[in-house]
This record gives sequence, structure tokens and C-alpha cells, in this order.
Amino acid sequence: MTISTILFVCTGNTCRSPLAEGLAQKWLDDHGCRGWLAVSAGVHAFEGMPTSEETIHALSDRGVAFDGTSKPLTQAMAKEAKAVFCMSRRHLNIAKELTDNAQLLDPARDIADPIGQNQSVYDDLADYLEPLIACKLETLTKQGA
Repeated sequence: MTISTILFVCTGNTCRSPLAEGLAQKWLDDHGCRGWLAVSAGVHAFEGMPTSEETIHALSDRGVAFDGTSKPLTQAMAKEAKAVFCMSRRHLNIAKELTDNAQLLDPARDIADPIGQNQSVYDDLADYLEPLIACKLETLTKQGA
């Protein structure tokens, strides 16, 4: 079976993009989307940094067990992905140098980095991301079917 990847991109790949990855994979699994995989990377990420505790907690509260570590964005990752969803215009500009397949996760605004803030900010971010991701995946998985 061919795997179609959906790539989420932020800065350090420890907060926003892993949160989006976990939420997206749960949506894919819950909707029986076999052959789809959510992944994430950062435009300025160091390899192997732990996901923030707040992100892990926000995902856990939504029934998602997550144990990934950070990965830097590569051209191969970007080109192989069926879609690349970026958290900000800055991330989008970098991703567009690697692939034509990049777009903003929220075209209306940049999604602010919650790093260093309290758990409620991460929980609010997860609440904000869930319907955005569901909408994108609904469209994407129907196209790919």
C-alpha cells in the first residue's frame, strides 16, 4: 500500500507541528483513512529534541499518545508529502522554496507559537487546530480516495 503523508511545519517542531501531527493522525485513524500518515518538521528544528510536555498533555487529553522527537524540514520530506501545512507565512516562504505543495494551515492568520506559555494556551491551541485540521483532511482524503 502506498502511504500518503501530510506534513505539518512550524519553527522548532516541539509545540505546534507535533500537536497538529497528533491531532491529524487521530482524525485519520478515527475516519478509517488507511494509507495516510501525519508527520511534522521544523524550519529551524534540531534533530531529536523532545516534544513539549504541554503538547503531550494537550494530546493526551484528547486520547492521543504521542512520543515523537523534532526533525528538521528537508526537501525530500516536503516533496514526498501529499500536502504541507505551515503554521505561519514565514514557514510557508521557507517551505515554498522546497515544494509547490505548501500552504498555510490557517489562511486567515499565522498560528502563534505557544512555547513558554502555560497549559491552557496549548489546550486552546489544540481546540483551535482540531476543526481546521479536520476541514483540511476531509478535503484532502476525499481527493486522494
